[in-house]
Amino acid sequence: MTPSKLKLLTAEELKRFFEQLCIQQYDALEGNAIASYNRRYDKILAIQNELKSRPGDQRRILMSLFGHPNMQVRLTAAHANLAVDYIAARRELQAIVDEQWFPQSGDAGMTLDNLDSGFYRPN
Repeated sequence: MTPSKLKLLTAEELKRFFEQLCIQQYDALEGNAIASYNRRYDKILAIQNELKSRPGDQRRILMSLFGHPNMQVRLTAAHANLAVDYIAARRELQAIVDEQWFPQSGDAGMTLDNLDSGFYRPN
C-alpha cells in the first residue's frame, strides 16, 4: 500500500493493518521465508511513518498491542514506541526477553543492549 493510500486510513485501521502484517511476518519467519518477512517490513515501516507524521505522533495507538498473543506484534509495537513512550516500550521489550520466545526475545534483548550502550537512539 502506498503512503498516499495509508493517509486515507484512520489510526485504528492502520493499527489493524500493522497487526496483520506483523502476524504475517511471524508466520514467514516461522516458515523461514525471509523474503516474505522483508516485504512486510517495508509496509510496517510505512505505517509507522504515517502514524508519526500525524498530529501528536499517533504511533502511541500501537501501544494497545503490548501484551498481544503474537510475539512479533508485541516486539514490533515496542520498537515503534521507543521514541514515543520510552519507559513503556522498554518495559514491553524486557517482558519479551523474560518470556524467552525466540527469536523475538533475542531481538528484544539486543535492542535493550544497544539502548543501554548508546548505540541505538530511537527517533
